[in-house]
Amino acid sequence: MELPEEKGESAGWEPETIRALRGEQSRAAFARLVGVTPLTVYRWELPSEAPQARRPRGRVAVALRQLAARGGAPTPGLFVSRRQELHPEELARILPCVTHLTRAEWRAAEEDLLSLLASGQLRTPGARAMAAVGLAYLQRWGREDSRGAFTTLLPHLGPAEAGVLPEEVELRVLAMAATLYASPDGKLFDAGKSAAYVARAEALLANHDDPEVRCQLRMAEVACGFYLGEAERITHGSGRLAEALAGVKDPALRLLAEDACAHEAALRGEATLATRRFREVAQGAARMGYAFLEARNLAFLAQRRLDEACEPSEALQLVRRAREAAYGGRMARGFSFIFAARAEAEALLRLARFAEAETVLDEADAVVEELRWTPLYLTVTRARLYLLTGRYSGLRRLSRHLTAYDGTIQRALTGAYAQFAESLADLAEGKAVHAAEGFAAAGQRAVELGGWPYLRRECLLYETYARVYACQRDEGLVLLRRARAFLERMPSAWHSALLHRFEALLHVLDGRTAEARALLEAALGTFSLTGDLCMAVYTRHLLALLARMEGDPAAGELLAASEAELHRVGMVVHQQHFVHYVVREPRSADAAHAPDRDARLGAESLVVPFERLSVRGMGAPLLQRELLAVVEGLFPHSAPRLEELDSQGRATPLGGDASMPATEAVEFGDGCGRRLRLGVAGHLPPDGRALLTALSRLGGFALEVATLRGFAQVDVPALPGDDVDARDTDVPGFIAASSAMRRLRSELASLSSSRATVIVTGESGSGKEVVARALHSLSTRAQRPYVAFNCAAVPRDLFEGQLFGYRRGAYTGAATDHPGVIRAAHGGTLFLDEIGELPLEVQPKLLRFLENGEVFPLGEMRPVEVDVRVVAATHRDLSQLVREGRFREDLYYRLQVVPVRVPPLRERREDVVALARHFVRQLTPEGLEPPRLGPDAIAALMAHPWPGNVRELRNVIERSMAYGPFPAVLGAEQMRIAG
Repeated sequence: MELPEEKGESAGWEPETIRALRGEQSRAAFARLVGVTPLTVYRWELPSEAPQARRPRGRVAVALRQLAARGGAPTPGLFVSRRQELHPEELARILPCVTHLTRAEWRAAEEDLLSLLASGQLRTPGARAMAAVGLAYLQRWGREDSRGAFTTLLPHLGPAEAGVLPEEVELRVLAMAATLYASPDGKLFDAGKSAAYVARAEALLANHDDPEVRCQLRMAEVACGFYLGEAERITHGSGRLAEALAGVKDPALRLLAEDACAHEAALRGEATLATRRFREVAQGAARMGYAFLEARNLAFLAQRRLDEACEPSEALQLVRRAREAAYGGRMARGFSFIFAARAEAEALLRLARFAEAETVLDEADAVVEELRWTPLYLTVTRARLYLLTGRYSGLRRLSRHLTAYDGTIQRALTGAYAQFAESLADLAEGKAVHAAEGFAAAGQRAVELGGWPYLRRECLLYETYARVYACQRDEGLVLLRRARAFLERMPSAWHSALLHRFEALLHVLDGRTAEARALLEAALGTFSLTGDLCMAVYTRHLLALLARMEGDPAAGELLAASEAELHRVGMVVHQQHFVHYVVREPRSADAAHAPDRDARLGAESLVVPFERLSVRGMGAPLLQRELLAVVEGLFPHSAPRLEELDSQGRATPLGGDASMPATEAVEFGDGCGRRLRLGVAGHLPPDGRALLTALSRLGGFALEVATLRGFAQVDVPALPGDDVDARDTDVPGFIAASSAMRRLRSELASLSSSRATVIVTGESGSGKEVVARALHSLSTRAQRPYVAFNCAAVPRDLFEGQLFGYRRGAYTGAATDHPGVIRAAHGGTLFLDEIGELPLEVQPKLLRFLENGEVFPLGEMRPVEVDVRVVAATHRDLSQLVREGRFREDLYYRLQVVPVRVPPLRERREDVVALARHFVRQLTPEGLEPPRLGPDAIAALMAHPWPGNVRELRNVIERSMAYGPFPAVLGAEQMRIAG
């Protein structure tokens, strides 16, 4: 065999050379010998022009040359002869330190590891490297000190790359290197190097499967996507991270992974899921004493709550707790500090505490400079500071500062933010057309760079305003629709209220001042309710200007009061910005009062309340407060109160004044199983009862939409809404209340016209067969046979006959012809459940069928062609079975054409109540009314972790309905949930 030249080792390893060297060995066996994955060997054997082709290089190429020099003899351990194994006594000394790390006991781990290294008890390079990995881990994830961690790890990277460390130690060194090169530090971050170390570690995982290390690699991939600003890369990496997380037992690492998943949920626009995950990770970290992760998630939680229009004091309290946790954990001022500062500055801006906000932003900028990081994360907050205080030259400086950024981290995205800041300056100076074009260009640049949603949202909103300001009515309407659609996908109550204000100015442009007033009053209600002083003052100023336009005699007084208020809080608004709206001839005083605007009863009186309650992005508590506020506005001094009723009719106050008995009350549901009662005290006008009923119904719909769309902000996981919308009429039994299942439903529909093989993975009981049936029902084969075959329920010696069929007399006991399940499914769909249990001896024949579409029944002399779409399912890790030699590699790759993952029930809690109601209806005897789920039952269902997934939930519902007498309401006591 001709060997490649030494200096051209990568180019010399052609596919024929690799195949000759592998000989009769399987790819899996050869991969284990060389220390790579079977997929890597497969890529080596691809033609050079193939996109996935790879060639050996570096240490692996040297190892292959040594193997070829020995004649290709498979000598186990040939390439690890230089490695020095860990001594058992060294490992015994290190393991307690590892235990400290998994419990986030950083100080104890640090003391023990430093003592071991200083005492000289660790004599081998592998033991010292393992201790260094532990120190680097606690520096990165315990102190947020990436540079210190890199300094600790660096001396051991060379030995790891040279292959002299034990493989299990080398694996951990490489994984830590991948993590550090994915750190938010401009001197370290290198996505290419991180990916290279991930690939090398993946090769070692073929021989040393370690769920914790695999999880670290997936986290590094997600981090690279986040710091590059590539939303699609984050989503893809988070899916792989969720799969890797299933086998992780390290509690600290699980929390770190959940933190990454929370960011991905926020990017997808799943507001409640992101907020809940940030809160849960912060609470879990606090229980462990994990200061870094607690501080980090409290900072992100503060930002999420501001988007949900919480009161600024709540966000400031979260930031204060984050700072206290960071101080107690001796954390360096790193990336988490930047996000905490951003949330703090935003909250301070809403309170009109501009000087404090600027000080906080300056401190955060200093940390950005220290980290050599991109300054884009503080851009929007600082730009709002300059806008509110009238310092428009600061916007130009901000744009120049962003443009001058010459680092490698998100340079292009930073340039897009610079264009956004420049466009804000143009808008502030009255160059509306130029500003609109700049916002459009910046938003388009964000799309081209991977769809960074945060910049796109700001650009859409401010371009809408710029088009209106430029009197471009048609363009403004188009932008308004686009902004609404975007906020539907990525909801934010605060941004929705801001869009209401911009829409009002568009109505002013059309002369529809009544509609403009309704929108401005709705925006004012939201800003006032959430404690945003700046936006409330500014909106009142717009209302005063509108009153002057309408010829209101009190307009002068209103305008003077609003200008005095602007001056008092330190805001600057130049009047020329509204020249297009305020120079028109005012109406006469008589016209302004015909009819009287203070007459609030009748249909017209519901316009503003309806606008206030329809703001997208508000959570349940905020909606409840808003409902009480609009009732108080409609019926002054009526002491409105809101109560929740349990299954026994007992009331729990949710808000309002309960000091006086209610004279009128209306009951309604929130679509999530809760019964609410809205009441008022005192006399109502003749149509008051009807108006109260209308408001309560609208409030119920708003609460239901908030929950179904992921807006509901509650301390426990959000309750899903009524599953009438969750049920799929095309796919019986397919419940999709959660966004994850709705995406899965959409994905299945897109596969309807394909006959590609699908592999469905997921935990036992998660609903894999329901997904398989959905694939069949949504496909063009829906009217043809659907045949299910459980590979775990057939004896090994009957497999072949049951699958492929047989002729009479083919073997003893074959008394009649049997077509086999594959031929029985001709023209339709075959569902192979638990495919991982398929015997090895049958797997080659199944592979032949999948590739050629023909089967050989036992006793037949020629193949039989069949047209079948195959859907396989398993709860096992097929790649692990391949590594163990229990599943054929070629069949594995043939099945992985279209992988579909069914999330476990704990990851889609919005489906719990929807599924429970579905099972209640399904199990109710014919002729009887299905019982309702009481609030206490729903709380119990939502609190349970559901380790048995949907199957366990169905059993719980069936058990609760098995005992007589048949209940009208299912309460928690009937559920009998175990555990």
